[in-house]
Amino acid sequence: MQVVQFKPRPDRRHDSTGPANGKPVGATPTGATIHPIGAQAVVHALVAAANAAGFAPSILDSQPWRWRLTGNTLVLYLDRGRIVDDVDVDGRLAIISCGAALHHARIALAAEGWRLTTHRRPDPADPDRLASLRLDERSPAEPADAPLMNSIPLRRTDRSPVTGAPIAAAQLKAVTAAVRAEETSLHVLYPDEVLDLARVASDARPSESGSGDRSTGAGPVGLAEDRGATFALLYGHHDEPEDWLRAGEALSAGWLTATAADVSVLPLSAAVEVVATRQAVQIMIGCVGYPYLLLRLGRATTSPTGPRRAPTAQVIDRR
Repeated sequence: MQVVQFKPRPDRRHDSTGPANGKPVGATPTGATIHPIGAQAVVHALVAAANAAGFAPSILDSQPWRWRLTGNTLVLYLDRGRIVDDVDVDGRLAIISCGAALHHARIALAAEGWRLTTHRRPDPADPDRLASLRLDERSPAEPADAPLMNSIPLRRTDRSPVTGAPIAAAQLKAVTAAVRAEETSLHVLYPDEVLDLARVASDARPSESGSGDRSTGAGPVGLAEDRGATFALLYGHHDEPEDWLRAGEALSAGWLTATAADVSVLPLSAAVEVVATRQAVQIMIGCVGYPYLLLRLGRATTSPTGPRRAPTAQVIDRR
């Protein structure tokens, strides 16, 4: 099978500020009031952010992450003891899950007006240390963060068949923009690509069955039978742990945006769980990048009115 080589990763900064990673540390709305940061307020904000991450999607609900709180910094670690080995051999889906938790925490802090600096993989000598969030200052929250924050407890995995009309172009555009803001892309599949992908998924080893929110661990489904669904492949131009982390942030951003827009989301991982099928998918989409996850998008049949479940208690090591 053909293996496609992409250009080496260009050097890029590991520091970014704010929820969309695009604003300088000191950027504050004109006329805004900067609130002094007290130690107690900082700890409360970081613990609340970690708890908000308890709503994040994860492979088979494993939540393979833990947090360390030191001063004004919250550090995200991969918890290898929670990796689902028979489904996620190389830990890709676990790190994608960690990225979703990181994005949830970022949104929770931004919604409270906290300006922060995000470091991704700041310590290559410690591969389980994935990212850190450092609080810098507090100012009035930006209105754009409110819908995403409101969507965090409402987000859910919808496995109901999608049989109605496809989602509107404006809804797809909003989800795509949210994904791209996290340095990841979406490739919307044509009908013939959906059929090809269904065949690839049927050849992949299915994930073990189970109840509850399987989130990023869903196995093959009847892709071609969801007549009203839009299928899109989450992908990037590199295939390293930092890219998987960013893919998880993009998954969270797209999913929360979809929830706010009454769009249902079902992530499907069967076709990307093993190397052979990932390469087949990569070639199938014209080698535009490395596939991370398939998303099924459809019109939500009902609007969520309350939290799907209580957030899972988070492991926070305070030092």
